[in-house]
Amino acid sequence: MSGFPKLKLTYYPFNGRAEPIRLALHVSGIPFVDERISRDQMAVLKPSLPFARLPVLEVDGVAYGESYQLLRYVGRLGGLYPPNAPFADLKIDEILQALDVIWEEMVPTLHGKSEAETQQMQEELAASTIPRFAALFEGRLQTMKKLSTFQSPDKIFIHELAIYAVAIILRGGGKFRYVPKSVLDGYALINEAIDKVAANEKVVEWYSMPHGLPKLKLKYFDFPGRGDPIRLVLKIGGIPFEDARIPRDEFNATKASLPFQQLPVLEVDDEEPVVQSVAILRYAATLAGLYPTNDPLAALRIDELLAVVDEAYNSPLWDAIFAEKDPARLLELYKPLVIDTFPKMARLLDKRIGDWGGPYSTGKDFNAADVAVYVVLVYIKGGRLPFVPSTLLEPYKNLARVYGLVDAHPIVVEWNKAYPQFAA
Repeated sequence: MSGFPKLKLTYYPFNGRAEPIRLALHVSGIPFVDERISRDQMAVLKPSLPFARLPVLEVDGVAYGESYQLLRYVGRLGGLYPPNAPFADLKIDEILQALDVIWEEMVPTLHGKSEAETQQMQEELAASTIPRFAALFEGRLQTMKKLSTFQSPDKIFIHELAIYAVAIILRGGGKFRYVPKSVLDGYALINEAIDKVAANEKVVEWYSMPHGLPKLKLKYFDFPGRGDPIRLVLKIGGIPFEDARIPRDEFNATKASLPFQQLPVLEVDDEEPVVQSVAILRYAATLAGLYPTNDPLAALRIDELLAVVDEAYNSPLWDAIFAEKDPARLLELYKPLVIDTFPKMARLLDKRIGDWGGPYSTGKDFNAADVAVYVVLVYIKGGRLPFVPSTLLEPYKNLARVYGLVDAHPIVVEWNKAYPQFAA
């Protein structure tokens, strides 16, 4: 189990006040969910937030607010806010509180009543507020260099991340278009801190990673199989994707060019196509918020069930029954599935789901395992597999419960109406 609490940071899909928190978590190697929401989503969420604003950090399910207080907290978790060094912490806090004042001066300049007013406010910001605080920071940073805590050339602290986050916004132009990009030039120690953060390998890694929703294209046959769990988690999560349903003859014609010569295949932006259904499902579910990146034990519970389902799919009899045309031979192929493969899968799943106490597959939360279990049960319950009795699942009450919960999910109901030929 991870030594860190379960964390989810919620903010808008831009840098702003959340960026130093994101960087502190990533630099420290602390798992977290980086949730980026729209203004419309914020309007719905706002009444439930601690201070009716973002960012918000959920710690083991409890929400906390105030950006620099959150930064201090994650700094403590990651060792970027010195433990047992109250005076060093005081020096950091002094800079963070001053940066808070700068933010309060910066934000109103984004909301001028006219372009002329916006220009006037931002030029005043650049001519007065920023130089005044930058000069003060230079003196404070010079004093801090004398403390042993701050003398390691490679060690990053949260105040440096906070300075860096403000600097990249001011230097980026964009909404602060009337603030010269050179506004911080000439402040040697501020630029030393900025350069140190920018050169940090974990910071470089962070900015090399995609943080928006990727462009997705899923290729699979026009039936549920290994593709529908992926389709459904993307649909449930509201993740846009192209659902490319490939005819058998097209697959046969292009099979040799496919990675591992199999489907499903997921194309992500302009990267090389990715295969292996469970890997794709895990990625899709991560995007959809149905697979936890910040809770290794919860992820393990899901992975266990995905492996049991995948073991059943990996039976060579699956491919054989879809290719076989002779009824007598088909009956012989189905016998091992009915006698061994399906009952074994159902028995293992039902027991393990029962171990976690429900209502869902791994406990109290709906996730990718529920969808994967549901899709394979649809095959059996729907009577689309000849020679497989729909009563096969009757002894398994935990499976029945999970099936019912997923089947009643509004998005799944909508999906089954769109594809009635595949519903149970």
